[in-house]
Amino acid sequence: MFTRQHLDHLVLDVELVLISVVQGVALTTLAIEAAPMLRAHHVGPWIAVATGVLFILSFWSVALIHAISFVAWPMDLIHYFFYFGLALLECLTFTCVDRPHDWFGYSIACFVLAWGLYAYDAHLIAKRKPHYDVSPAYRALYTHIVRRQRLEMLGFMPAGLVAHIAAWHVVARRPDAATTLLAIQFVLMLAFVVSFVRSFTRRQALIGACV
Repeated sequence: MFTRQHLDHLVLDVELVLISVVQGVALTTLAIEAAPMLRAHHVGPWIAVATGVLFILSFWSVALIHAISFVAWPMDLIHYFFYFGLALLECLTFTCVDRPHDWFGYSIACFVLAWGLYAYDAHLIAKRKPHYDVSPAYRALYTHIVRRQRLEMLGFMPAGLVAHIAAWHVVARRPDAATTLLAIQFVLMLAFVVSFVRSFTRRQALIGACV
């Protein structure tokens, strides 16, 4: 017979496998598309490839943080569908390593869909609230989950979306500005990854306090 704990572990296993598989596909696409571009020794594609790696790391780290924080039975298929959609958009973005305007265009689509995932996950987090109302440690964990979700959903995603829309418009009118804008994108994504790593460290401590 299934137990609740067994079902929770099953959902978490599916989540972790799916995260790793879709991001593995994205990384493979980036490597295949990057190889001929990097041999040309142009600065732009090198920056784009480095940014692509940060895209993958940011998606994977956020998904992992969510997985260990609130993913549990019952399984939510729509949540997983977002992962497939984002992986597809990542792959399409990575095919444009040498076309900055298209690169920023697909990056915009990535941020739009990621924003949708954040909004959907906020709904899932709210539904899980009763499971955390059992002790001060669990309530502290839930507070951190909610605050971080709001910060990323209402701060990081809109800021990233606006920045990429602006870059897309500028590159359309001034192609010579592409390298500078790619460098700015790299810094932005690096800041995201650093923030996610810090959040992960704090989240692990809070989860450990619940054990």
